[in-house]
Amino acid sequence: MSLLTPAHIHALAAAACAAPSADNKHVIRIETSTESLRLLATPEFQSAQASRRVLGLISTGAVAENLILRARRLGLRLEPTWHPGNSSDPVLAHFSCHSAPAVEDALDRAIETRHTNRRIRFIGPTLPPAAQDQLFSECSEIVGTHLIWLDEPERRRRALQLIRWAEAERFRNQELHREMFDSIRFDVGWRGTATEGLLPGSLELPAVERPAFSLLRHWKVQRAANLLGTHRFIGFRAADLPCRLAPHLCAISADGDLEPSALNAGRLLQRVWLRATVLGMSFQVFAASAIYALDSSTAIPTELRRRLASGWKELEPLGKPLVVFRMGHAKAASLCAGRPSPQSLLTATSKAVDQCSKDDGAAV
Repeated sequence: MSLLTPAHIHALAAAACAAPSADNKHVIRIETSTESLRLLATPEFQSAQASRRVLGLISTGAVAENLILRARRLGLRLEPTWHPGNSSDPVLAHFSCHSAPAVEDALDRAIETRHTNRRIRFIGPTLPPAAQDQLFSECSEIVGTHLIWLDEPERRRRALQLIRWAEAERFRNQELHREMFDSIRFDVGWRGTATEGLLPGSLELPAVERPAFSLLRHWKVQRAANLLGTHRFIGFRAADLPCRLAPHLCAISADGDLEPSALNAGRLLQRVWLRATVLGMSFQVFAASAIYALDSSTAIPTELRRRLASGWKELEPLGKPLVVFRMGHAKAASLCAGRPSPQSLLTATSKAVDQCSKDDGAAV
């Protein structure tokens, strides 16, 4: 008898689709059998530059945590074995599947309601100590991970400087500029939605700023504007100010080698984000300052990379910071990206999920 039925596969793939991903584009696929499943890197992931690979691994960790949480609700236990995944072997993770008592979990119920909110102002109140302890306790689920609170004024001041430097570099550096603007779906307009890419409407830019921002997608325009310090202004407006205003600013770090650390950081990120969602908090990730501090970020000027690495080392001497995020209360996001269909993440050998669509409701 198959442990993983088509209905199970559909429910698991739906949870995977709802995990966060860099630029709202999943770079993994799910391959299933009757008693196991595997996460495979797409060719794009396999050929990615080192810093993009780290982002892909963080996203893979978030997908894995969603799979584990959803499996528990289905009466299954997924036991992961992690693989590096490389140009010759796309396997990132192998999950063996076992029967287990079904467990309802508030984190699982939040999977589909988790979204990014880029409204510039998050307001209080701050989380009470008991709620902060709930977030902190998620670290115990992922060995070797740490949740770093950056709310104390001096720590926040130092973190804001690192965040501002990194965000400004995205608009000063031609390679990073191209990478960023290529991910924005200007083709759908400011009110349209899509299942991949960053939606212009989700950036929460006031109408008066949109024409200028659209022009900045052209590198010649951006480069000329930078002569007036536009990149520094954007670094402040897009990252420093939102983080400065938020009730909470945090980072996630992980111990050990970079690739397993990135997977573990992604798993903890997802758990903390889901817990924040349960607590009614809005959430936004800022990855640049931590990722650009890594030696593998070769597109970053050496001096900036050194300053970022030194700054994060002072703030977090125990682990390797990989993700920064802000939390607070805010109005719902103006626009949320659509999610791809569960079938889109399945390999050809797993397409039997199509046969269970009529049983979808009964399965979950």
